[in-house]
Amino acid sequence: MDPQAQRSFAADLIARIVRECPRRQPTSADERRAHDIMKAEFEATGLRTSIHDFRFNDNIHANLALHFGLGTLGTVVSPFAPMTGFALHAGSAASFWADSNRRGYFLRRLFPFKPSRNLLGIVPARGEPKLRLVFVAHIDAAFTGLIFHPWLLERTHGNPPRPLRFLKRPTELAVKAQAALAGIDVLRAVFGAWTWPLIPLEALLTLPSAIMTLVNLEIMARSTVVPGANDDLSGVVSLPLLAQRLMQDKHPDVELVFVATGCEEASLGGADALARDMKAAWDPARTVVLALDQLSLGNLMYMRAEGEVTRIEAPAWLTSLTDQVAASEPRFAEVVPFEAPVGGTDAGAFLAHGYEAMALVCIDPRLGAPRHYHRPDDSPENIDPDKIVFCLDFAEKLSRAIVGQRLGASAQS
Repeated sequence: MDPQAQRSFAADLIARIVRECPRRQPTSADERRAHDIMKAEFEATGLRTSIHDFRFNDNIHANLALHFGLGTLGTVVSPFAPMTGFALHAGSAASFWADSNRRGYFLRRLFPFKPSRNLLGIVPARGEPKLRLVFVAHIDAAFTGLIFHPWLLERTHGNPPRPLRFLKRPTELAVKAQAALAGIDVLRAVFGAWTWPLIPLEALLTLPSAIMTLVNLEIMARSTVVPGANDDLSGVVSLPLLAQRLMQDKHPDVELVFVATGCEEASLGGADALARDMKAAWDPARTVVLALDQLSLGNLMYMRAEGEVTRIEAPAWLTSLTDQVAASEPRFAEVVPFEAPVGGTDAGAFLAHGYEAMALVCIDPRLGAPRHYHRPDDSPENIDPDKIVFCLDFAEKLSRAIVGQRLGASAQS
């Protein structure tokens, strides 16, 4: 398929999925219908398809509001019931730490877990693969809210002054502040009224959790799911296009896996379930995962690290190789590292489970996010198909470089 045909394919398929599946909330019927559309496209490309079923909840903002709302409540009750405050502060902080690091789901389980699925398209190796390349992109769409307004993104993007650098990662800050508040609760239980002078400090430490609670309650009140044309249908429709490019001259010892995940916008639910369930079948030592997340509306970059509470870096060899590929052609000069202050990609779930993983994502440097990020105007009309093809060019070249590095120079085509 020539570049013009690829541009048309991407634009038309994005428009079709948005038209036929307009509210792709995690676990929803529209998420499932979008998977059905992509299953037909995978099979038309010649991929062997399979479905990976899992269960997850459907709203990350309810989970965030619960955790940080309980933390805020802990400060309210601590002066009168310090051990209740301790339970709320320590429990919510520990639960969110485990949640974000894929160690277990605790408070999240107060919300129902519903059926969802991942769609896999496979090009098998000849026998047992020496290398497995897994490409993931999520098919569900996000909720919107005031926090995603471009005016606000533009004014909060960038590095604060060095003494305030801790403000750059607000979710991590809120969790650590709750842990500190739990320590104050213990002091209050022991020393009683002697700890009353700490109340102003408690109020300050509670501010991050209170803000997180209000922000997420506002999003929940709107209950508006965006079209998600860029985030992440641009990545999803790129999967069969990338498969066409790579499968024609694929190294016989390489297995290619293309995955349209579900529940990414509910906190990487599909990627977490897949990484957990495939651990025995997909040897992490022979598996490399690339997330394709938002391949339009910005400059192509790569995620240097993932994780909202605990920062997990992408493998050094993979980021170094990405830099080498970026330096190989002048047109790839825009491909530089990026680290998101909040949120993350499906690559983060794989990193948490011990896989070598990294994400490619387009970022508008002015916003610190793609244009129209989590906004109602993330629509097919605003997609740049040329950028999608550009990102495919880079992803293809990086994939071939990975094969060459892992299996020897003779593996490169």
